[in-house]
Amino acid sequence: MAAVLEALRRQRGRSKGTLKGLRQLTGQILADTHGPGAVALPAPSTFNRLVRVLADPLEHPGRPARTATTTPTRPFTPTMALRPGELVQVDTTRLDVMAVGEDGRPVRPELTIALDVATRSVVAAVLREESTQAVDAALLLAEMAVPHPAQPTARTSALGPCGHPLRPAARSRYCAP
Repeated sequence: MAAVLEALRRQRGRSKGTLKGLRQLTGQILADTHGPGAVALPAPSTFNRLVRVLADPLEHPGRPARTATTTPTRPFTPTMALRPGELVQVDTTRLDVMAVGEDGRPVRPELTIALDVATRSVVAAVLREESTQAVDAALLLAEMAVPHPAQPTARTSALGPCGHPLRPAARSRYCAP
């Protein structure tokens, strides 16, 4: 068993090896350690079972070698945010829909969103018919910084007795000034 473990250690980090090659290497290790012919190798099927038990599942002979030096580093690191607003990611994508632009021709709009990583919620979004520019990023920052009720575009609409929004003329009849 010690000779098999030594053979596996010597094979680690190399290109593909085979069980037959590992068996020959184990035989050489036994001959160097105990002398030629002093210790016999087990039958090939027994040897193969022993190797499968002793070898790391990712380093079985016949598979590509995986070591710390040959394993590539991951291109991205996981991000972690514990509090809302600690980390906000901004992304832009062209939507797979056609829309009618301001000039009446068909366009594919772009959606830019700001996503809070901790809560996984969309903090702000901008939909543009042409490509996104730096002004859109500034608009996203403004939307994130100013609460919606304080934004000039946010209007509270008065509802009539049936629950529908009222027009300005009808609002004066139902709502106190």
